[in-house]
Amino acid sequence: MKSQLFVICFHLFGFILLMQGLFPYSSSTNNITNRSCFDSQESSKHHVIIMLIDALRADYVFNRNHSYVLKSIEKFEEKGKVLSYKLRSHSPTVTLPRLKALLTGTIPSFWDIIFNYNSSKLESDNLLFQYKRKYPENKIIFYGDDTWIKLFPNDIFNRSKGLQSFFVTDFKEIDLNVTDGLYEELNRMNDWNLLIVHYLGLDHIGHAYGAFNSFIQDKLIEYDQIIENILLKMTKNDILIITGDHGMADKGGHGGSSYAETYVPAIFISHQFKETKYSNSMNEEYLQIDLTPTLSALLEISIPSNNLGILIENILEKFYQKTKSNLLKCLIHDNERQLYSLLSNKKSSTYSNNLKLIRDQAMLISNQQDLIILLLSITLFFSSTILLCFNIEIKSFLSIIILILLYTITRKLLISLSIYAICFCFIVIRMNKTKQINYKLKYGNKISNLFLIFYPLLHLISLFSSSFIEEEHQIWYYFLSTYLLLKTIETKSFKILFIFILSRFIRSWNQTGNKWLNLKDVGDFLNQSENGNILFLVHVISSIIFIYLLNKPRQYSISYLLPLIVIIYRWNLIGDLSSLTPLLYYALIILLMIVNRFSLETFLFSLLYILCRSHNSVIIIVHMIFYRFINENDARLLFLFSQSAFYHLGNSNSFVTIDISSGFVGIPIYIPIIHGIFIYLSTYDCSTPFFIGIISTIATISCLIIMIYYCCKKKKRNSAWIESPPPPPPYNYHNQSYQEAINRSYHS
Repeated sequence: MKSQLFVICFHLFGFILLMQGLFPYSSSTNNITNRSCFDSQESSKHHVIIMLIDALRADYVFNRNHSYVLKSIEKFEEKGKVLSYKLRSHSPTVTLPRLKALLTGTIPSFWDIIFNYNSSKLESDNLLFQYKRKYPENKIIFYGDDTWIKLFPNDIFNRSKGLQSFFVTDFKEIDLNVTDGLYEELNRMNDWNLLIVHYLGLDHIGHAYGAFNSFIQDKLIEYDQIIENILLKMTKNDILIITGDHGMADKGGHGGSSYAETYVPAIFISHQFKETKYSNSMNEEYLQIDLTPTLSALLEISIPSNNLGILIENILEKFYQKTKSNLLKCLIHDNERQLYSLLSNKKSSTYSNNLKLIRDQAMLISNQQDLIILLLSITLFFSSTILLCFNIEIKSFLSIIILILLYTITRKLLISLSIYAICFCFIVIRMNKTKQINYKLKYGNKISNLFLIFYPLLHLISLFSSSFIEEEHQIWYYFLSTYLLLKTIETKSFKILFIFILSRFIRSWNQTGNKWLNLKDVGDFLNQSENGNILFLVHVISSIIFIYLLNKPRQYSISYLLPLIVIIYRWNLIGDLSSLTPLLYYALIILLMIVNRFSLETFLFSLLYILCRSHNSVIIIVHMIFYRFINENDARLLFLFSQSAFYHLGNSNSFVTIDISSGFVGIPIYIPIIHGIFIYLSTYDCSTPFFIGIISTIATISCLIIMIYYCCKKKKRNSAWIESPPPPPPYNYHNQSYQEAINRSYHS
């Protein structure tokens, strides 16, 4: 047991080092840019309106052949008032990293995913800080996603209203509040200079129903009307910028690196544009970070010091026209100088007049992976695993401690590894020279048992292929089917054959992975609006089997209420009260757990039954059957079933398949801890029961989450920012329209 504890600790430490080396923090500095091509302390009298639509895919603007498109953009293009571009964003495609990229021009780290649910103040040089620094009398107004308020909790915004972004069941009310604030500001345009609105409804619909449905069409029509109303109020010198923070996959999620998730539009609309009717700007592609210096030029401020983007020159030429040619030259030169300042190697051989080439060189050095840290983490993984596999005494772990201390003191990896290798060999031989290791297999000669021993090696080999990583579910499906087939042939058991048939049946329920994600599956068929009756019938049959499985060992009359509550909630059978029925469900399963009527495994399956979508109730039932029939304590077999269960629910190795909406089932207020737990359980709950007997696994996950959180919380503070007052209270969503949105959200 002590050896296992040491292995867990060293694996945890090695994992943290691996994450630090693989996903380094952005190499930005706390410098503040002072140089600018705009010397005057008074800005020109034009308004800049930034309309950011969360999850606005590029094809919602550029694919004019289908009905899911912003038609107002095409209308204004015919009048020659629009310049449109495709922008490619970097992974991860979630809101917080994308906002940081837009504001600072940098490529945020993957660690920002952790802070996406509770972001903190933005410390590095950015657009809004530069704007307020140069024009302290100008007013910045904001309405929308409260992530902006958390990034700028001080007095950057003269007026603002932050709305809770994670109520993904709210499709309408949150956008109506943004629009109300927008229209108020349009009626007093002389009272502000920069207006930012961040709409969330499109993203919420995507999470609930996917990228193509009637809700999406209605929302795009709503945005068309808003855009037209903004244009009616704009004067000749004003400019409207419409863009998205990220796209969304066809299934509605985002976070990955597919085309639909990474490409967003950037639309610039101004009455000052001339002769743009036949412009080929739609065929031009830029990076999302290129918006940062372009917006700096439009706002007449300095480019943020850490910016990696380049100017979109065509926009500036059209907006400032030929009367300010010297200004354009100054802006381009300033962008070159700013990018060169980020390059570590400033030799003359790196000089180029090509801004894109300079940008690519600066991006290359901005987030370099630390090879030394990666090698150190791999050494820790390898050593601790070897010591555990051969059951070597605890004192042998002294060699790993020596390695860590040597590297911490000397910071020389090769010297540390050399001394470590000598100590490792000496201690192992010295401490274990009389120890006899039994290399014989303990599982007999059955092929199925040999398969359990060697399938982890096959899985390890598959990880050398990126395609196998993207389609990892195929590997686990193959392993599970192979084992069950071998076991069926050896035992000639009908029970194993039945499990084998069920496992093959549910493989087609949820299409996952990357290459074939767009193919129709059983879940897609059931969720089509015309097949609602079939989905209801499937849900009812699953509930009947669920009752039987819950009451198979002993009869619990109260448990009959559980599937009934789920059906009432999912199908909104009692109107507004349906949204509160999950609270009764949670109370009942907790009560059954307390009085020892439910085991921990049954509790987890019951909780997942209400968190998952209606069509996945079949998957829960099948894995409850698996768990009852598999009475093995072999960790390899349990791990095989747990991994298969993860992918059977439709999950994958991409963030796009995480179902954010499951965190809000029956919870009418925003409680981040509860929502986070529910999202975690809806993703991994089907796998967890197979691991209940392996206590060390649960302990490792808990320690891992805590340590990663505190490691990421250590951030440098920028002295340029003043101490900020607490953020404004969250917006109150308790109204009838919001409750109606909750009731409609889960019928699919």
